[in-house]
Amino acid sequence: MGQGSPNEIALSIPVKASVGGRCGFKAGTAPSGTYNQPNFDVTGLNHDFVFELDCTGPSRVAVVSTNGGLKTGGTVPAGYTTLAPYTVALNLVGSSTTATANCLAATLVTGSTCSFLGTASTTVGLRLAASSLNQTGSYLRVTAPPYTAASPQLVAGSYADTLTVTISASP
Repeated sequence: MGQGSPNEIALSIPVKASVGGRCGFKAGTAPSGTYNQPNFDVTGLNHDFVFELDCTGPSRVAVVSTNGGLKTGGTVPAGYTTLAPYTVALNLVGSSTTATANCLAATLVTGSTCSFLGTASTTVGLRLAASSLNQTGSYLRVTAPPYTAASPQLVAGSYADTLTVTISASP
């Protein structure tokens, strides 16, 4: 059929691949639940929502508050308030480091300033600079001291807020 020796062509085809970081809340341990503290103006608040991270590299966790405090409906007479302040603490535990920050709930609404305000992304949220696989000890804590005579008095009612917690890889 053909005449002469077969043609031989050498091709160099570089093949590259990478593995992206995996990051989320460990199955079954995402921060969730409800906390109900009757008469919190007298007793204060103190509750931890524990969770575990499942991240193969650095990560960020961010939080947003619906109301910027514990809120109830109703009319606000002079000298009273329908919005009770509280503090949110975020503690992240990694394989070789931790990250911790505190913010008032009032700073966890759009337009405010808090180190972990927003929807987590590669640049938004409290950054944990290590992987976190099977590490216990991460939590979101809500606290408020009992009210004093100098504090604005709260209108009687049921107070509520919703915190939304998100997570992202942060290479």
